[in-house]
Order: sequence, then C-alpha cells, then structure tokens
Amino acid sequence: MQEQFVSITADEVELDGILMLPERPVGVVLFAHGASLDGGHRNAATQATAIDFVRAGLATLCFDQAGVTPGGGEGGHRYFLHADIVLLARQLEKALGWLRIDPSTRQLPCGLYGHGASAAVVMQLAAWRGSELAALAVCDAQVALAGKAALGNVRVPSLLIVSGRDPDVAGLNRMAFAALRGDKQLEQIAAPGSVDARHQAALLAGDWYTRHFNGRSGG
Repeated sequence: MQEQFVSITADEVELDGILMLPERPVGVVLFAHGASLDGGHRNAATQATAIDFVRAGLATLCFDQAGVTPGGGEGGHRYFLHADIVLLARQLEKALGWLRIDPSTRQLPCGLYGHGASAAVVMQLAAWRGSELAALAVCDAQVALAGKAALGNVRVPSLLIVSGRDPDVAGLNRMAFAALRGDKQLEQIAAPGSVDARHQAALLAGDWYTRHFNGRSGG
C-alpha cells in the first residue's frame, strides 16, 4: 500500500488529506468531511474504514474540509445548515476534480462515502456530478438534510446503511431511500455504535463499490 499526503485548493482554501493506494486499485472512494465529525481524516474510525477499503482493493482519499463546523442539536445530534452542505459539497467537488486529473487515480472509477451529517454532502454532490460517479455509500446518514430536490436528482447507485442506533435516523433513511431513483439498497446492521458495526458497514460498502466499479473506468 502507498500512502501520500495531498493538498487540494478549494475557494482559496488549502484542504489537507491522505490518499491511500493498494497495489492494484479497482476504484477510488472519496470521503466526505473525513466521514467523521470529530477528528477529520485522522479520526481513528475514519482511518480504520479507509484501511478496510484498501484491503478490498479500493483507493481512498480522506481530507479535512475547511470553514464549516457542525452545529449542536437535541439528543446529541449534529447537523449542517443547507448553506453549509452546499459549501462542503463544492469543496468535495474540487477533490473529485483532483482525482479526475491526478495520474494515480484519473483512470479509476470513483465512489463517495459519508457518515452522519456528511452523508448529506455526498447526496448533494451526487445530484450535481452523478455522471462522474460509479457508486456511493452512507452510514447512519442524515441524508434528508440534502433536501428533496437533491435526493430526487441522485441517479448514482446508492447504499444506505443504518446501525439501528437511533430509530429517528432509521426512519429518515427509509424516507430518503424512497426518494432515491435508480439502483439502491438499504441495509440494517447489528451491534450499533460498536467497532464491529463500523467494520460491518465498511465491508458492506466495500462490496457495493467493487460490484459497481467492475468494468468501469474513470469519468
């Protein structure tokens, strides 16, 4: 496995990240907001998920997105305002553009991964740039924050994973799932909030990406 530090310019802000490459990658997965609201791309859970993907033959790009901090909420929930989601999606779009021109990734099909509130960022970008994406996966996702218009425009094969930690999140995922068009799958996993749940989600997502990356080249 190769690991390299990268810097991506988005709206005059330098976004630092880590690109991990297995020996023969079948595709690359771009993480939204480090896929974690605590610790960014260096968060232990984010790194563990990225390593699971690399072991499955998937390259990963994880980076910290600048300028937006999630707000609080009842029950410990964190959220982005819609304007925040648009800003973060624009930054993620810059990272997608970088993947499309970097020699190590430009020939690879690309997928998106998000967790919690960052999943709404994934859906927003998928609504904009779906033709450049082969698949996306989100876990315990607050995808409804992206809005009905964005969800209705997503045509990217989408996997929604719910750990069962919160019945409200599960209900919102079912509603969002109904709004998505095209190839889609909703999975409920056991052991909510545990290391096993994170690993199980990573395995499900890895299989989803591999299935949809097969036979595709970069956008």
